[in-house]
Amino acid sequence: MQVAGKCRPTRETLAAAARRGFDAVELYVTPALLERGVATLAETVRASPVAVCSVHTPHVLPSEHGPLRAADRLARALDAYLVVHTQYANMTHTAELAAAGFEAPHGYENQAGASVRHVEAQVLERGHELVLDTAHLFMAHADYLSRFEALLAAYGERIGVVHLTDSTPETDGVPFGEGELAMDALARALKERYDGVVVLEVMPHAQADALARFEAA
Repeated sequence: MQVAGKCRPTRETLAAAARRGFDAVELYVTPALLERGVATLAETVRASPVAVCSVHTPHVLPSEHGPLRAADRLARALDAYLVVHTQYANMTHTAELAAAGFEAPHGYENQAGASVRHVEAQVLERGHELVLDTAHLFMAHADYLSRFEALLAAYGERIGVVHLTDSTPETDGVPFGEGELAMDALARALKERYDGVVVLEVMPHAQADALARFEAA
């Protein structure tokens, strides 16, 4: 298992991730950052003290394939996994997102509040890989923990990345311990049942604490 932080692809933020104790990160990119050029961003990453395990697509409309393809090119340049997710889409947009023609290894993230049945129908049963977000699953199901464990058991080899984060019913990405999820139980389930990439998806100031809590679970 690889445990990663998350940051923008800048020299300062990559160095800060290393100081927080991470060897690898998922990149958060915006259309403006991507306009700097894939080669420039990749060079910045390669000169940093951390590796990149995954690249998150920018939050754009599912029809805006230009920025989505740029994120895909960055993932390929860095030999990284592409997390396909935008807040402007829902699970029924999977086919429209896929029409961007991604070439990097990639998976589609379960949207906030999307049921397991819906995610299976829109992603897994169509032959795609899944990026499994714990907060989004919690927003869909009161029995999120048992469903999380069941997804790992049934589809573990097709889950490219897990986004591990705490949440309330209204807000995801809150620091570990400040939401309503059983973070220790989720961490233990991952350690026992999963061998992929786990991104601690909280804001930078909370990532060092999240890493310590994950390791102690």
